[in-house]
Amino acid sequence: MKLTERFTDEIEYKGQTIKLNLAFDNVLRVRELLQDDVFSGAEKLLILFEMLVKNANGLNFSFNEINQLIGFIFDEILFPKKGSDGRSHFDFDQDAAFIYASFLQDYKMDLFEMQGKLHWEKFLALLEGLSDDTKFKEVVSIRAQKIPAPTKYNQEERKRLIELKRIYRLKNKKPSLEEADAVLMSISKALKKSYKKGR
Repeated sequence: MKLTERFTDEIEYKGQTIKLNLAFDNVLRVRELLQDDVFSGAEKLLILFEMLVKNANGLNFSFNEINQLIGFIFDEILFPKKGSDGRSHFDFDQDAAFIYASFLQDYKMDLFEMQGKLHWEKFLALLEGLSDDTKFKEVVSIRAQKIPAPTKYNQEERKRLIELKRIYRLKNKKPSLEEADAVLMSISKALKKSYKKGR
C-alpha cells in the first residue's frame, strides 16, 4: 500500500480497460469459490472472471486470455507473494467471528455494513493494524506461540497453553510436531502418576 497512489481498480489488458471489483467481501467469496469442489477448474475460471471484472460482459476474450488475466489479478493485485506475513496462523473462514468482533472493537466498523464498500487492501491494512487486545490478535498470538521446554516451574503454564492451542487450532491444519510432543509428554506424565497411585 502506498498513500501516494490510488488502489488499482482499473488495469489495461489487450488494449481494453478492465474494471475490477476489489471489495473485501467479494475477494473473500473468491477464496471460498477456490475451495469449492462443486465446480470444475474451467467453470471456476469463468465465474472468477465475472466476480472480479465488473465489465466482464462487455469484453470479448478467449478462454486462454481470461486465464492469463485472472492469473495476473491473483499474483499482482490480490495475493502478491511478499514473504511470510503470519497468515499461516489464521483462516478467514474459521476466524470470521473474531475478525468481525475485532473490527467492531477497534474501529467501530461493522463489516456487514461495509460489504461492497471496503477495499480489499484497506481491509488487509486494518486487519494487520488491529490492537493486541482484540480477540483476533489474541487467538493468532496463541497459535504462533511456542510451547516452552518443560521445567519444574512451568507445568501449569504449559498445560494452559497446550489447552488454548487445542481450542483455537486451525481445523485445516495438523498440530505441529512440537505441539504433538507436548501433548504426548503430558499424557505420559498423567499415566505415570496414575500408575504410581495404583501401586
